[in-house]
Amino acid sequence: MHLIIFDIDGTILDSVDEDDKCFIQTFADLYQLDLGAVAWNDFKHVTDAWMMTTIFEQYFDRAPSGEELDQMKTYYYQLLDGVKHKFKAVNNALKFIELLHARTDCIIGFATGGWGANAILKCSSVGLDLEHFIFKTSSDHYDRGRIVELVVQEARDKHKLKGFDSITYFGDGLWDYRTTQLLGIDFVGVDIHGNGKLSNAGVEKVIRDYDDSSLILSWIQDNN
Repeated sequence: MHLIIFDIDGTILDSVDEDDKCFIQTFADLYQLDLGAVAWNDFKHVTDAWMMTTIFEQYFDRAPSGEELDQMKTYYYQLLDGVKHKFKAVNNALKFIELLHARTDCIIGFATGGWGANAILKCSSVGLDLEHFIFKTSSDHYDRGRIVELVVQEARDKHKLKGFDSITYFGDGLWDYRTTQLLGIDFVGVDIHGNGKLSNAGVEKVIRDYDDSSLILSWIQDNN
């Protein structure tokens, strides 16, 4: 049995730019902070839970209260809801997910550093219902590696398996690649804008979209 795990932003959705704008706007509107020059890759954990808390701590020398964190999450969600019409599925991503879902030798999961409600909102905007799949998010843990591990654990428990023939993670970020290296699982990079950052970092399997499903399937099945 093959377990295939997808990141969401930049991997199955062309949503990174709008998502970043909404994240930055949340701090600008609520706290008059300018995060325009912040490099996400510099964070220890590139997840909403970690970054929101860390940014707040850096500027206010304390952790946000539960009420403050809820306010940030709610405002962020509302901003995303206002631009959800701009989110687009990566070419043939939904078709590829359907193809995998129809196979008896594949299990699909989603692991994202975004908040759970945001992930559901964004995916539903392109017709993908995460409720039909195993999915874990920043709402489950602040550590991306642990988020992926939670997907693996639920897939194993749900299907009563001791292990998998292969585990493949699809992601667009350097942090995704580093996570799979730490966990010892296979990685397929998704470079929808062709910026080459993943290839330059040494990723051997990189796609721009999901048009060549036969090739991608061969990578999954050969990873034993």
